[in-house]
Amino acid sequence: MMAADMNLQVWLETVPNTHPSIVIPYVQSARSGQLQYQLQAIKQGRGGSSRIGQSGGVHLRANQPTALSRFSLSLGEHDQCRIELVLVENGQAAGTYHFDCPR
Repeated sequence: MMAADMNLQVWLETVPNTHPSIVIPYVQSARSGQLQYQLQAIKQGRGGSSRIGQSGGVHLRANQPTALSRFSLSLGEHDQCRIELVLVENGQAAGTYHFDCPR
Protein backbone atom coordinates (compact mmCIF):
# COMPACT_ATOMS: atom_id res chain seq x y z
CA MET A 1 0.00 0.00 0.00
CA MET A 2 1.43 3.43 -0.88
CA ALA A 3 0.57 7.02 -0.13
CA ALA A 4 1.44 8.71 -3.41
CA ASP A 5 2.09 12.21 -2.02
CA MET A 6 4.64 11.02 0.58
CA ASN A 7 6.00 8.08 -1.43
CA LEU A 8 5.67 5.63 1.48
CA GLN A 9 5.49 1.87 1.34
CA VAL A 10 3.87 0.20 4.36
CA TRP A 11 3.52 -3.51 5.13
CA LEU A 12 3.24 -6.06 7.95
CA GLU A 13 5.48 -9.03 8.58
CA THR A 14 4.99 -11.88 11.02
CA VAL A 15 7.83 -13.72 12.74
CA PRO A 16 7.65 -17.37 11.61
CA ASN A 17 6.86 -20.13 14.10
CA THR A 18 5.77 -17.84 16.94
CA HIS A 19 2.64 -18.48 19.01
CA PRO A 20 1.05 -16.07 19.58
CA SER A 21 2.06 -14.44 16.32
CA ILE A 22 4.54 -11.56 16.49
CA VAL A 23 3.61 -8.79 14.06
CA ILE A 24 6.04 -6.11 12.87
CA PRO A 25 4.80 -3.11 10.83
CA TYR A 26 7.39 -1.67 8.43
CA VAL A 27 7.62 1.56 6.47
CA GLN A 28 9.98 2.62 3.71
CA SER A 29 10.36 6.03 2.09
CA ALA A 30 12.25 7.36 -0.89
CA ARG A 31 13.71 10.06 1.37
CA SER A 32 15.12 10.31 4.88
CA GLY A 33 13.19 12.03 7.64
CA GLN A 34 11.24 11.78 10.89
CA LEU A 35 7.93 9.96 11.02
CA GLN A 36 5.41 9.61 13.84
CA TYR A 37 2.96 6.72 14.01
CA GLN A 38 -0.12 5.55 15.89
CA LEU A 39 -1.01 1.88 15.69
CA GLN A 40 -4.15 0.08 16.85
CA ALA A 41 -5.00 -3.61 16.60
CA ILE A 42 -8.63 -4.35 17.44
CA LYS A 43 -9.83 -7.91 18.00
CA GLN A 44 -13.38 -9.11 18.64
CA GLY A 45 -14.46 -12.65 19.30
CA ARG A 46 -16.29 -15.04 21.56
CA GLY A 47 -14.01 -14.18 24.47
CA GLY A 48 -14.76 -10.47 24.22
CA SER A 49 -12.78 -7.69 22.63
CA SER A 50 -9.29 -6.32 23.04
CA ARG A 51 -7.31 -3.40 21.71
CA ILE A 52 -3.57 -2.91 21.40
CA GLY A 53 -2.37 0.67 20.97
CA GLN A 54 1.16 1.89 20.33
CA SER A 55 2.63 5.16 19.16
CA GLY A 56 6.03 6.66 18.68
CA GLY A 57 8.48 8.20 16.27
CA VAL A 58 11.21 6.82 14.04
CA HIS A 59 13.94 8.17 11.82
CA LEU A 60 13.69 6.88 8.27
CA ARG A 61 16.70 6.39 6.05
CA ALA A 62 16.01 6.71 2.35
CA ASN A 63 15.05 3.43 0.69
CA GLN A 64 15.62 1.32 3.82
CA PRO A 65 12.80 -0.59 5.55
CA THR A 66 12.23 0.59 9.13
CA ALA A 67 10.34 -1.40 11.76
CA LEU A 68 7.89 0.80 13.66
CA SER A 69 7.17 -1.55 16.55
CA ARG A 70 6.47 -5.17 17.36
CA PHE A 71 3.52 -6.77 19.11
CA SER A 72 2.04 -10.20 19.67
CA LEU A 73 -1.41 -11.22 18.59
CA SER A 74 -3.37 -14.35 19.39
CA LEU A 75 -6.43 -15.04 17.24
CA GLY A 76 -9.12 -17.66 17.54
CA GLU A 77 -10.64 -19.28 14.48
CA HIS A 78 -13.75 -17.07 14.56
CA ASP A 79 -12.16 -13.84 15.83
CA GLN A 80 -12.42 -10.67 13.78
CA CYS A 81 -9.34 -8.47 13.82
CA ARG A 82 -8.04 -5.38 12.06
CA ILE A 83 -4.97 -3.19 12.30
CA GLU A 84 -4.95 0.56 11.66
CA LEU A 85 -1.73 2.51 11.21
CA VAL A 86 -1.70 6.32 11.01
CA LEU A 87 1.50 8.03 9.86
CA VAL A 88 2.41 11.71 10.32
CA GLU A 89 5.40 13.53 8.83
CA ASN A 90 6.28 17.08 9.91
CA GLY A 91 2.87 17.49 11.54
CA GLN A 92 0.99 16.55 8.37
CA ALA A 93 -0.91 13.35 7.70
CA ALA A 94 1.22 11.02 5.60
CA GLY A 95 -1.31 8.20 5.33
CA THR A 96 -3.74 5.89 7.10
CA TYR A 97 -3.40 2.18 6.42
CA HIS A 98 -5.81 -0.63 7.24
CA PHE A 99 -4.84 -4.30 7.37
CA ASP A 100 -6.54 -7.55 8.27
CA CYS A 101 -4.67 -9.20 11.13
CA PRO A 102 -2.32 -11.93 9.93
CA ARG A 103 -3.41 -15.47 10.80
